[in-house]
Amino acid sequence: MEGRFTTEYLKQLHRIFFVSREIDRLEREFIKQGIAHFHVSGAGHESTALLNEFLHDDDWLHLHYRDKALMLARGMPIREFFSSLLATANSHSAGRQMSAHLSSRALNITSIVGPVGNNALHAVGVAASLKYKPGMPIAICCVGDGTTQQGEFLEAVAEAVRSQYPIVFIVEDNSFSISTRTSKQTFFDLPDGPASSFYGIDIIRTDGDDLPASREAFRKAVRHSRNNRTPSIVLLNLERLSDHTNADDQKTYRTLLEIESGSSRDPLPNLRAMLQKAGVSADALEKIEQELTAEVQAEAALARKEDAPEVEPDAKAPYPASFAKTAEYRGLEREATLTMREALNGVLDRQLAANPEVVLFGQDIEDPKGDVFGVTRGLSTKYPERVRNAALTESTIVGTAVGRALAGQRPVAFLQFADFLPLAYNQIVSEMGSMYWRTKGAWESPVILMVSCGGYKPGLGPFHAQSFESMLAHTPGIDVVMPSSAGDAAGLLNAAFESRRPTVFLYPKAVLNNSDGRTSTDLDKHFVRPGLSRYVARGRDLTLVSYGNTVSLCANAAKAFEAQGFSVEVIDLRSISPWDEREVLASAKRTRRLIVVHEDNRTVGMGAEIVATVTEKADVPVVVRRLARSDAHVPFNFRNQLEMLPSYSKLVDLMAEVLECEVTWHEEDDSGPTAAIKAIGSGPADENVLITDLLVKPGDTIEVGQLVAVVEATKASVEICANIGGVVLEVFARIGDQIATDSTLLTVDANRDTSEQNFALASETQNKFVLRRLKSHSIPALRRHSGSFSEIAVSGIGFATGARRVANEDIIHHWPNRRADEIFALTGIKSRFWVGPGEGTLSLATAAVRDLLRQTQMSIHDIDLVIAATGTPDIATPSLASRVAVAVAEDGVRPSLAAYDMGAACSGYLYALQQAYDFIAQQNDAKVLIVTSEVLSPLLDMKDFSTAILFGDAATASLVTTRDMARSPLFAASRPTISGRPEPGDLLFVPLPDEGVIAMNGRAVFTEAVHSMSRSIEDACVDAGIELANLDLLVPHQANQRIIDTIAKRSGRPALSVIENYGNTSSSSIPLAMLHVANERPEPLNLGLVAFGGGMTSGAAIVRTIK
Repeated sequence: MEGRFTTEYLKQLHRIFFVSREIDRLEREFIKQGIAHFHVSGAGHESTALLNEFLHDDDWLHLHYRDKALMLARGMPIREFFSSLLATANSHSAGRQMSAHLSSRALNITSIVGPVGNNALHAVGVAASLKYKPGMPIAICCVGDGTTQQGEFLEAVAEAVRSQYPIVFIVEDNSFSISTRTSKQTFFDLPDGPASSFYGIDIIRTDGDDLPASREAFRKAVRHSRNNRTPSIVLLNLERLSDHTNADDQKTYRTLLEIESGSSRDPLPNLRAMLQKAGVSADALEKIEQELTAEVQAEAALARKEDAPEVEPDAKAPYPASFAKTAEYRGLEREATLTMREALNGVLDRQLAANPEVVLFGQDIEDPKGDVFGVTRGLSTKYPERVRNAALTESTIVGTAVGRALAGQRPVAFLQFADFLPLAYNQIVSEMGSMYWRTKGAWESPVILMVSCGGYKPGLGPFHAQSFESMLAHTPGIDVVMPSSAGDAAGLLNAAFESRRPTVFLYPKAVLNNSDGRTSTDLDKHFVRPGLSRYVARGRDLTLVSYGNTVSLCANAAKAFEAQGFSVEVIDLRSISPWDEREVLASAKRTRRLIVVHEDNRTVGMGAEIVATVTEKADVPVVVRRLARSDAHVPFNFRNQLEMLPSYSKLVDLMAEVLECEVTWHEEDDSGPTAAIKAIGSGPADENVLITDLLVKPGDTIEVGQLVAVVEATKASVEICANIGGVVLEVFARIGDQIATDSTLLTVDANRDTSEQNFALASETQNKFVLRRLKSHSIPALRRHSGSFSEIAVSGIGFATGARRVANEDIIHHWPNRRADEIFALTGIKSRFWVGPGEGTLSLATAAVRDLLRQTQMSIHDIDLVIAATGTPDIATPSLASRVAVAVAEDGVRPSLAAYDMGAACSGYLYALQQAYDFIAQQNDAKVLIVTSEVLSPLLDMKDFSTAILFGDAATASLVTTRDMARSPLFAASRPTISGRPEPGDLLFVPLPDEGVIAMNGRAVFTEAVHSMSRSIEDACVDAGIELANLDLLVPHQANQRIIDTIAKRSGRPALSVIENYGNTSSSSIPLAMLHVANERPEPLNLGLVAFGGGMTSGAAIVRTIK
């Protein structure tokens, strides 16, 4: 074999060996100088570099932390070792990984971690993805002798043998696992002597200091695995020529004689001897080594000049840009036919069809079983090579999935129950969660881990009913989701595929086949972004936050409380990491009462995190409670299980406490003679069963234990026997029917001696109750006005106009003796907007509110009060405010808020602004929506020149809050001053639709307007403590230009006019003018808003612009 070691080849090896050794030397120097802090030597392990000769570019390497020489041979730059040592920004991990844990995406060298043995499962996963690749690539897995005792390594070898994957395991045996001697304690060195094989793989043994023999061993192993596509094992006997790390002193556990004798096995002197034998002189060799030393020192010097990294606090990759462009879609309710199980199955089917890199791997997922809950049923038949059963080992399932993901596949791994997550926790925490962060994004691990979870089903217990979501949420780097409905399940699963983030997808087994919460078949459209919650119900009195199984508990309790006069908001988180902090916080601040409900145990559960966040960040008092499982495991006894888990009754009691009510329960009387025999399945996975035989009919007398029916379940045929004796009253199924488990199969007029027996409970009974408010208690969450409140803020103004722009020229034909320019001269109006077909007060108001909500990025559910000011209502009841609130609820959920209309004609905006001020004074964090909507054109008498030329149609919407609550305030306003001088309609009359036309005494109205507005602005200045002379601009109601000019003249202040293109829009005119100021006047201004209107009404407010 030495004949293959040409002089050139030996020089190449020498360069790698010497550079590796020189890197070690400089690293030790940097440690002594305090420049670096951790060092692992590769001295003695250099012969692994011989392996590289036999590797292809598309082979994959999962290396040992002492494999410096092999990394150099593969192409790792010298500087990378020093950049990693010094933890610089340029290093492969930006200073996040320990210095010996290198990786290189370009070289297919995967990331090394501290938990040794983890890489073995990854290597097997990579090898699985390579098995049928063209070019016959292979995976290399290098481990130390101590690592071979790790379960991950032993599982990896077993999986490689079981599935016959192309992988070479190289065991670098230096006889020590730090200080622990490994002789006679490993699979290859047994107590009774060396082993020749392991799991049926022949062990190829060689000494690392014998370079020709080592080379031949590598050649043989690589050729075998590459050609046969099966595993091989090389045992490389080496000498560790250094301390374990700089933190170790091997002299404490090795004798000096042992250390000195070990140096005789140093491969570098042996290589030098081979070079000299090949004709390279000692002087030439010394010169080569001096040049290499200079090269290494130069690279080290450059690394020392590199910048320090910035800390990266987020362990997760950003979501793709497509997420921002994709709207949430949960299916069409009117076409909802698919259960959660069917939806998950359908999404997986579509993903398998669309992407050949998608693979499914887990226990019992192949047909005919198709998963213990049927989630993968039919998929292995359709995709036989990509939907595969796994061995009964969770760490192998997850670890090999990580490897497949590293190699570019999209693995979906299945664990049967969340209770088995701890068996795979090492791979989830150390690998799935950290891969992206620890490699600066060079490597990703987009594994989707599908896990059934939770209780609320008979037949479960410890190890089949846990959820563990808080443990997962505590793990950096992974998304954790738990849907409660089919639409959310499909949307979240599609998002997980698109996001490429590692995701643990927890699906509650108890709702997999629920008829409630179904979704439509257009599964490819479903999309739910992780981190966004869903409102199940809207309310004002209390917020319930939940996810998974407990969402239905919350929804049912909320409905029951609604029937007794309370308004309860229910939020389904759906996503646990990330979780929707923004919506939960906003809801808790609105209701000031929060209960978090989850079935994971209480201590350090998600409830604690949510409550702590709300307590820290809410700027209002919030009463908080948690309802969770106690810190014990879920029992098998179902009654005990329901007592342990959050239940309907416990939730109702807690809600009553928070709402300061007394609850009286009315339990159902089930002690009568009529009893039910219910359908059962073969196990907790069965949701439905098929009736194959019925052995009784109405009128039959049955005894306890008598066979009454036979059903076909997923696992087996099941006999149903009577649990009570008596006369059969009614049978609710026929042979061939498929019915839900726990549904009533037949009823029995029970015998007295059996009717009082305590039969097995199949579900919690949600009994009725009555609430009574405890009047002696105050509402602690309501914060009253303290006296320091002085200003409100207008944070946005939306508007809408009629669709038709009507110029003076368009209407002048109604008055043959008039001219278009005459209209402008009399009124200052050139055009106005009138409604078109299909438009009205409601449609304009809705458009204006939508404009505002878009600007402020808010929802109607964020609003506490809607006041609609209109003089032209189209109907009396419901109010315009109520109908607008419902119309703009995009989620289809009815808002829970106060809403009413008011009629103050053209002064309506200022009247509403005063009411908003007073409401906010009592509830400082409230958000008030003021809507103005006027449709006057259908009420015009086109024969009446003096009125027909004036009016236009428009609507506005203004968001009003305190200054502190406003995100981007436009105006700050003092409390408006309102007044009036009532009259019966002689001066101005506006009829209801189809009941007449507008009539106005123009001259009298002019006089009233000038006097009332002049008085109102003066009163408002006094109330606000400002001189009239200090107002920069008056913003009067845009009645007509003559009134505007007269007010300006009487007050001595300039007055804004925007009437030219809008006409008189009644209550909408002032907010339209304010919008003009916000858009066109950038300087800070003191404004005087002033109005008058039919009735007669008047009002004014002092407002400051905020820039």
